[in-house]
Amino acid sequence: MSNTRRVLLLGDSIRISYQPLVAQLLKGMADVVGPSDNCQFSLYTLSSLDRWITELGQPDVVHWNNGIHDAGHNPNRSPVQIPIDVYRANIEFILKRLTTLTPHVIWATSTPVHPDRPFKTDEWSWRNKDIDQYNKAAKEVMAKNNIPINDLHALVWKNVDKYLAEDQLHLSESGVKACAEAVADTVKAHLPKD
Repeated sequence: MSNTRRVLLLGDSIRISYQPLVAQLLKGMADVVGPSDNCQFSLYTLSSLDRWITELGQPDVVHWNNGIHDAGHNPNRSPVQIPIDVYRANIEFILKRLTTLTPHVIWATSTPVHPDRPFKTDEWSWRNKDIDQYNKAAKEVMAKNNIPINDLHALVWKNVDKYLAEDQLHLSESGVKACAEAVADTVKAHLPKD
């Protein structure tokens, strides 16, 4: 009976990296599922959500993030990937859809890039000040809707040298472990009891 809870993890490559460990940490308490593809930017998540729910089943808890892809600067698309007002509207739509599935939705903030990571105009790049603005916009949406926040940004920022990989964007092994533990703990606190 304890294994019947389904936890849906939504997010980009950061989520993909910690999902297997979250599944291990919640073994016996919940089945952890997530899309096999990268959830990318908010518009992609919004347009893919129904397909993922059909594939993965009705969740009891959703732990979700969009942001890094939205906040990035990509010269092959547009200087700004998804403008912040569009991002805010997209996550409001996603949240509305998720809360029709379960009252147990958790938001995760977007993790930072290393402050030493160079910003390049000729390739996909990020600035922490932009990530901070997108996180702020998302937090406002979540606060307005009483959605709990798992602050993975603060967790990684505390120890960027240890928690970010050599590319200064993705999580290191230590970062994966730290984020997986934070996700598992937050999900545990919101698993339905009955």
